[in-house]
Amino acid sequence: MRVAEIMNKDPITIPPKTPVGQALKLMQQHQIRHLPVIENDVMVGWISARTLREVLLASMLEVITVGDVMVQAPISVTAETSVEEAARLVHEHRIGGLPVLEGDKLVGVLTVHDLLSAFIIMLGLLRSSSRLDLLIDSKPKTLEKVSRLIQESGGKIINIALGPTQEDKRCYFFRLEKCDLDPIISTLKDQGYQVVDFID
Repeated sequence: MRVAEIMNKDPITIPPKTPVGQALKLMQQHQIRHLPVIENDVMVGWISARTLREVLLASMLEVITVGDVMVQAPISVTAETSVEEAARLVHEHRIGGLPVLEGDKLVGVLTVHDLLSAFIIMLGLLRSSSRLDLLIDSKPKTLEKVSRLIQESGGKIINIALGPTQEDKRCYFFRLEKCDLDPIISTLKDQGYQVVDFID
């Protein structure tokens, strides 16, 4: 999945001469936390509600402008950036949103909420499902064998997610179409696999 599929393609923007107080009101009005700063159709900065609140002084609301406090070279992505890469940037830089650029032109805005929604869809969390957490060695053939055992026992795998490594083993989270997990768990345990947790 690419950023283009989940970004807001028509974001609210402001010019750099906008007073800080007016920018905050705009954010509150539209229930957003980030604003791209645009001048002559070019993105020149990025401002967050947190930054605006930090400089919010009642006596200076009409003196300080967005241009005075905006980030001039924010972390950004393109429409073709993968959702995974965008999520990594958000996590690594501890930010709540990213401008989406083509050169210096703004084509969209991507927020943590957009990313969360994308991963919920990608992981099939909105579908009725069951989950099985197993601690197994990280050899490819082991994963193939476990997957086959699950399917032979009546489980239909939606997706598999990787969890933390513990010594020479790793936790794998199998999301399955809603089913009775008892025969699957019984088969796996008989084959010596460790079931850490499950949700019917």
